[in-house]
Amino acid sequence: MKCQCAYCKNDLPFELPSEIIDAAMAGELVIFAGAGISTESKLVFKETLYEDVIFELKLEPNVDFPSAMTAFCNQKNGRKLLLEKIHHRFEYAKQFKEIYRVATRFHNELSSIYSIDKIITTNWDDYFERECNAVPIVAPEDFAFYNIESRKVFKIHGSISNYGSIVATKYDYEKCYKNLQKGIVGSHLKTVLATRTVLFIGYSFSDFDFNKVYNYLKREMGEIIPHYYIVTIDPKFEEKFNKEKATIILTSGTFFLSTLRKHLEGINFLIPKSHLENVEEFYLIRQAAHKRSAEYFFANKTPTGIYNLFYQDGMKHAFDYLLFHSKSGKSLNPHHIKSAMRSYEILKKKMLKVKNYPDYAYVEGYIVGLMSIVYENTDAYFPFFYIMGLGPVQSFKDYSKYLRKKSCYHKAADTIGKKYFQNVLDKESTTIPQHRPFIGGG
Repeated sequence: MKCQCAYCKNDLPFELPSEIIDAAMAGELVIFAGAGISTESKLVFKETLYEDVIFELKLEPNVDFPSAMTAFCNQKNGRKLLLEKIHHRFEYAKQFKEIYRVATRFHNELSSIYSIDKIITTNWDDYFERECNAVPIVAPEDFAFYNIESRKVFKIHGSISNYGSIVATKYDYEKCYKNLQKGIVGSHLKTVLATRTVLFIGYSFSDFDFNKVYNYLKREMGEIIPHYYIVTIDPKFEEKFNKEKATIILTSGTFFLSTLRKHLEGINFLIPKSHLENVEEFYLIRQAAHKRSAEYFFANKTPTGIYNLFYQDGMKHAFDYLLFHSKSGKSLNPHHIKSAMRSYEILKKKMLKVKNYPDYAYVEGYIVGLMSIVYENTDAYFPFFYIMGLGPVQSFKDYSKYLRKKSCYHKAADTIGKKYFQNVLDKESTTIPQHRPFIGGG
């Protein structure tokens, strides 16, 4: 029986359009996000900002959003009070993990689908920036960042990172859409919306923002307005929207993205998101392995012990990279991971050729660390230790067994290490050898 809790009851079954799948795989899918996937969802706060203002001012319940905000701003210091109210709502959501987690469920799902690299939103929050590593484009000046390789979010109604940009009142809306008609942001948006597959998520049929945006697009694009896809829990879309102009999908936005992600994982377009949990587990295991390695090094100071520590540093930095880039989805892009590993294999050969053994050991560890994202579970063989000349070793037991033999497994590396690490190998030294996240960072 399907769960009927507040979070799951709107996760209705649906047929995933092949056009959406193809567009996602081609990097041509654009998300147009509304308030329903942010703090204005009923799952986050008891009342929306709009309802809060209506109640406080005792306004008629059928007044539209900008009229309500205009009435609020017409009070003494009204604009200041409105911005403080908005600020308080977002700060309150940040304070409590359970609220923040619900407010960002959609963003968390989107983060792993690396090929969705353009988002347009009428929301003010900074959740796409925080949870999806998206670069915000709010004003024309922000196009200075457009060519950097990163996900972008176009915030056509402003952002809490710049309270002066927030679009709320009637005047704000008039100014905003006038700028969109003539400005670089509006021009770029029209190009994107005319050439890509657009998915509206988080809107209801009576949503002022949706109607304002859709009417603007009809007016600006005329006959070339494309067929849109609308994911909504509002059945009024099916009743009143022209099916020739849009495909309506009745389900929650988060469930829709989750279904799309799982499909892309199933056809190996994405590395399963669950693998990130394995990386986090490997991270902790590596910490324990490094602690034992450092203790063993102080008891038995050898170049081999230093190379092992550098190998573990490389592994740690690879874990750092994977966990940081999980929010952009880059870590779950199998082509990116394979390409990175090939590049580091080439670099490793170069380090060996010039007898740069410290960096060679570090790069070896980095490659092994990158491999962690493809492991399905943490019980599989994973080498946390390293002996120059023998290679990666899985357990501390095997590692210490090899070292107790007092054998030299790589004479050239041992000779260079004794010279290069002379100070660290001194019995009086208390330094733990560490390789920074740079080549030549020992």
